[in-house]
Amino acid sequence: MTVNRTGNPSPPTRARAYVGPGLLAVCALHIIVGVVDAAPVLVEAATEGWFGAFTGERATVLWFLMTGAVGVVAGVAITRVELSGRLPWMISGVLLATAGIGVSMAPTSGFVLVLAVAILALARSWYTSRKP
Repeated sequence: MTVNRTGNPSPPTRARAYVGPGLLAVCALHIIVGVVDAAPVLVEAATEGWFGAFTGERATVLWFLMTGAVGVVAGVAITRVELSGRLPWMISGVLLATAGIGVSMAPTSGFVLVLAVAILALARSWYTSRKP
């Protein structure tokens, strides 16, 4: 327990997560948009035989959905790290670099949302690196 200015004990503050849940939200939206947009392709692949169905032009659907899934895994991992009370600069930097490359390659894509999460991550890393 810590003691506040009045001399009364105050409960320890709990670490909160913002970056991980933000990335989770962006990636969940990514998957939802992908499923809605690719619904005909997914139905076609399911009726014709799912195994090995995502080659050629269908591979785009596979990669779109799987990058969203990997982003969900990253969001969960970042949330766990944030809840430890720190967010390492390496995580923020890699997230910013990824978002920057994505925005430069596809400015009107969802990478703008990832860029917003990356900026939040930088602020979070700065804040948590200042704490004792």
